[in-house]
Amino acid sequence: MKALAALACVIIAARITIQQGVTAGIVLSVLLLPVWVVALWRLRGGSTILSLGVLAVFSGFVLTDFFAADHPTSDSMMQLNTFSLVGLLGGIGVVVWARSILGPAATALWYGCGLLVSVVTHGVNTDNLWKFDLSVPATVIVLALCMLSRRLWLEVAALLLLAVVSALNDSRSAGSMLLVAAALVMWQALGSRLAKSSTTVRTLAVFGFVAVIGYAALQAFILEGWFGKAAAVRSEAQIAQSGSLLLGGRPEIGASTELLAANPFGLGSGTVANGVDLFIAKSGMARLNYDPNNGYVEKYMFGDGYEVHSMLGDLWIRFGLFGAAMLIAMLVVVAVGTAGQVAQRQASGLTIFLTIQVFWDSMFAPFFSTSISTLILGVALMLAPRARDAVTRSASPDFVSFER
Repeated sequence: MKALAALACVIIAARITIQQGVTAGIVLSVLLLPVWVVALWRLRGGSTILSLGVLAVFSGFVLTDFFAADHPTSDSMMQLNTFSLVGLLGGIGVVVWARSILGPAATALWYGCGLLVSVVTHGVNTDNLWKFDLSVPATVIVLALCMLSRRLWLEVAALLLLAVVSALNDSRSAGSMLLVAAALVMWQALGSRLAKSSTTVRTLAVFGFVAVIGYAALQAFILEGWFGKAAAVRSEAQIAQSGSLLLGGRPEIGASTELLAANPFGLGSGTVANGVDLFIAKSGMARLNYDPNNGYVEKYMFGDGYEVHSMLGDLWIRFGLFGAAMLIAMLVVVAVGTAGQVAQRQASGLTIFLTIQVFWDSMFAPFFSTSISTLILGVALMLAPRARDAVTRSASPDFVSFER
């Protein structure tokens, strides 16, 4: 059974395509449906995520039919979007089931191996191998090994080393996340000497404070040229362009906010952008002092559907309010679960990193990317038993703890 669970993690993370939209992970999740759907339904937030996901699929169909009057539509794109959402839900369920057998650290380790398989099968980006291909798989594997070792100093050292490597390879966002994760792991250790535990709400406030400080610190280091002159010049240009490093590096935010303001209920999983949508999106990007007339908007963002470089924006546009609500439910599960573990001084560096990565991807990463894989692992590791079920299960001789 352990071998099957480990193999399942690898298959889900590898995202090997069989035919358009259908991956080996989706086939596996269908075969294991009777096993994982019950396990997921019993976890706190699991039934909500699953229900909203199913409603989101139907919402995508309904919205596509509604907008067909004045928008072109694509059945193949609807299929691809739908299978991607099904793969997300099924992947979470399968990994939750695997976690109950292997434990969180071993599950993450095998999942990280699957992410490496995905790099090989999908091809590598020779322009920046670390930033676009190896960063997430290497981080998950290294931190999973540290989690198995249960040594605090090793986790902190690994997080700091990964942060430096990321920053030197022009992966500024990843460097910031790893730096914040290292700070929170050290805060846990220091806090445990002062108090036995904290509260979830107080810990969430600490998350926000450390995130702001960590981001500001890394930005200052980059602008000072600690990670190379090229990175400093590029960052200065982005700040001069939009007044913010964040907005300068993600002008798609302007497009997504304008599109959602014009279509708050979404547009549909099979709807293709028309001329009005292009005008609205370009206007939003132009407000950030970004020149949208460079081919990127027409070819990448709206050449085949909608891609606003944000998981929240993508899901909202393609699957409507139910798609957005599903992602928000996942974020709540991840945030509350991680904060609870940190409050009890039990969160691993991997858990904290995944939480930060999931929140970043939800705002600034496209849905069709490794962000799906990271979201699957983050949610699957943080879903916890309901309070009543946890008491019952902890008394069972077959109980496997979800804690570190």
